[in-house]
Amino acid sequence: MNKKSLKFGLIGAGFIGRTHALAIHAARQVFSDLEYMPVPQMLCEISPALAEKAAQNLGFEEFTDDWRKLVDAVDAVVVAVPSHLHLEIALHSFAAGRHVLCEKPVGLDSQEAEQIRAAARQSKASHAVGFTYARAPMVMLAKRMVDDGELGKLLHFSGRHDEDYLADPNTTFGWRQESKIAGRFGVLGDLGYHILSIGRLLCGEITAICGLTETFYPKRRDASGTFRIVENEDYASFIARFTNGAAGSFESSRVARGSKQNLSFELVGEAGAIRFSAERLNELQFYSASDGSSTQGFRNILISAAHKPYDSFIPAPGHGLGFNDLKTIEIAQFINAIAEQRSCPPDLDDAYSISKICEGVLQSNAEQRWVMLG
Repeated sequence: MNKKSLKFGLIGAGFIGRTHALAIHAARQVFSDLEYMPVPQMLCEISPALAEKAAQNLGFEEFTDDWRKLVDAVDAVVVAVPSHLHLEIALHSFAAGRHVLCEKPVGLDSQEAEQIRAAARQSKASHAVGFTYARAPMVMLAKRMVDDGELGKLLHFSGRHDEDYLADPNTTFGWRQESKIAGRFGVLGDLGYHILSIGRLLCGEITAICGLTETFYPKRRDASGTFRIVENEDYASFIARFTNGAAGSFESSRVARGSKQNLSFELVGEAGAIRFSAERLNELQFYSASDGSSTQGFRNILISAAHKPYDSFIPAPGHGLGFNDLKTIEIAQFINAIAEQRSCPPDLDDAYSISKICEGVLQSNAEQRWVMLG
């Protein structure tokens, strides 16, 4: 039986856009039970030459330097460009009835995120956000364990996302350090969004925060050698209270020497605890208080066919997935949401809530006090 095609348009073919392109192709083979067949229809970049080259390299049928033309030609739009472009593209796409997968952070601030999610609600189109690690099989296993009560009452969550791509003070000033392009959030928007999405997934909403931010290198030279002011934070940390009474702590740094993908967390409950690190993406550690005293300790759970959708990729346990596989899962979940006429969590509602948390962190640091949310 022939499946109905779902034509994808990709706006932006940089690092993250390329992962989406690979995922659109891979989802066709990995997830054979998808109701729609994803078709890489059109790619948009800032010039015709760049768009044509990227479309050829990434297997798209058409190319353009006009994102409006792309929206007219496809069913689903993947927005993989800097934050200052999100609002106009998303509003136009939803008004045209297109489904939208937007990379994080969504828009320049929570006000733009609110406008985008309101447009999504009005259009009734499906929507998702690139909270890639929240979709990892072992993170989803952690979620099932929490829901099944294996940890008992949740006590405290500790999470971090550190990388070192700006650890060298001589690294050239880029768009991520410019607030009118990247938005109000620096490391909070780039990395903190990910660990916040996981913290909320496991523990629920956050009601209060007390935060600290730092810009350790306030000036950097741009490509011309001119010093530019860094307009957002290099480091952020905060303590939090969840609605269920659990305590939380979060930390993100883009100047953490030696950290390549240190997204990790520990969640402690009355009956047990779990630990996860994205640098060991295919493992989850679990401690159960019910184990006997002679065998107590964290056990290492390796990924297997029991941790869906790993079995769609590989039947053999322990062989492992990578980042591009997580993007394939993301695209497949988005397609399933479109088929079922619903949103695809973590979605624009989650992005809005996380933007409010990040703004609360900045406010808390500026005012040197606790900030209540919601």
